[in-house]
This record gives sequence, C-alpha cells and structure tokens, in this order.
Amino acid sequence: MATHTRAALRQANAERPDAEYALVVGLYVAALLTPVVMLGLARAIADAAILYISFLGAVTGITIVAGWAVSRTPGLAVSLGRRDATWLLAVVPFAWFVGVFGAAAVVGVEPPGIAALLAMVATVGGLFLGLILTTMSRTRHAAATLEGVDDLAQWEARWPPRWRRVSVGVAVIASVGYVGGIVAQVAFGVDWAGSLYLLMFLWTPLAGAVNPRTFRVTEAGLVVERPLQQQFRPWSAFASYDLTDDTLVIRPTAWWRPAHRCDRADIEDVDAAVTALNQCSQEFSPTD
Repeated sequence: MATHTRAALRQANAERPDAEYALVVGLYVAALLTPVVMLGLARAIADAAILYISFLGAVTGITIVAGWAVSRTPGLAVSLGRRDATWLLAVVPFAWFVGVFGAAAVVGVEPPGIAALLAMVATVGGLFLGLILTTMSRTRHAAATLEGVDDLAQWEARWPPRWRRVSVGVAVIASVGYVGGIVAQVAFGVDWAGSLYLLMFLWTPLAGAVNPRTFRVTEAGLVVERPLQQQFRPWSAFASYDLTDDTLVIRPTAWWRPAHRCDRADIEDVDAAVTALNQCSQEFSPTD
C-alpha cells in the first residue's frame, strides 16, 4: 500500500495544476500584489476613474501572469496540500491590515484613504481566496493519495453534544456582541464598540461543530470530508483512539492539532469503525 501511495503521488507531482486551481492562485497573488501597484500609481495619478480602471487592469494582469506560471508548475497543488502550514495562506493577507493600520497606530498618523481601502480589500480578498486555495490544495492531495485505495470503514458523525452546545453558545455571544457593538457605535458614539465584530473570530474554529463530517478509514490513512473539502492524513500522524459511551475520539500525534471527535450515536456501525481503526492502529505513532 505504501508503494502504491508513493507511486500515485509521483504521478500527481508530474501533473500540472488544472485551470480552476491556476485561476484561484492567480487571484490570490493579485490580492496580495495589486495594492503595491496601486499605491505606486496613486503617487502620480489623482483621478479616481483612472485609478479604478488601473485597479481592474492590475488585478487582471497579475492574475493572468500568476495563473500562467502556476499552470506550468507540476505538482504544486499536491505539494501544498500535504503541508500543515498551508493554512498560512489565509493568514498572510493580514500583513496588509497590520502594516497599514498598525503603522498608523504606532506613528500616530492617519493612513491615506486609498491605503486603508487597499489594505481592507487585500486582507478580506486574500483571506477568502487563501481559505479556498487551502481547501483545493488539500482536496487534490487527498485525491492523488487515495487513487485506487479502498475504504475499510466509513461513517458520518457530528461533534459530541457538549461541543455542539459550546459552539451554539459562542455563536450567540459573538452575534450579540457584533450587533450590540454596531448599535453602540452608531447610536451612542461608543467608538471602541465597533471592534466587537472581532468576537466572530472566536466562533470560527467551532463553526462546523453542528454539521456532520464523513470519516473514511483506509489502509493509507484517515480521510475527513466536509462540504467542498477532503482532507487526508497518514496513520503516522495519529497516536491513538478512544471509544466511550458517548464519543469516538481519534487523537493526532502533534499536540497542537485538534483531535477528531465524533458523536457515537451518529455512527451507524460502531463495530466496523473500531475494527478498521484496530487494523490500522499498528501504524500509529507516539505522541510528540
């Protein structure tokens, strides 16, 4: 099986990214680099209409060039998908927000309007595209690794009830804080309250707790499927599993990676799941 997996990955690494993937990478690069171009042009051009047309031209040009370069880079999607640090693609765009508004806070000077606008566009657009790119990379890596590999067991399950209650509670608190902050800022002039929207970020890690995920146990590793996303990890990335009256927990080797927690009541055939995990447990690695 390991030989088959390596052969599948070698074949995938020899393939060039598809057009859809190249387009998303191109747009992501454009989100990061277009503000640089526009800040340079803004020093010489004051007309808003010309700047807007230049913005569209810069986005289009950078997307085409970056997308073309990516389409000619074999194995990029699979290579990114196998790396844990791929999620940093969604973090990098925040450099614009921190750079512009952080520098303004330190120096005490209000940033130019176009700089603030470009920082917001780059951060939000880059974050959104980075998340999509991460998802696409992991899905392509999983597809390449699992080509020709059969499932030993499969089940659908939500997070355990306690975690679902926590998710709903945090969502309610974040929503109330977000709406209350806007009301306080607009109606009562409490400026700092406008920053309460940041509470929504607390809920992000728990956003999918109430939705079922599909788990697939294969000889090559564990596959976790969510809508539009498929993630694969080899068994060497896991340390153990625990089965209680309420929960099935598959624990990763790395201490910083969250465990996969399943509501036992959602698993149709618990015995089949446990049998498959026992069969693969010899490949587990000790906890770091």
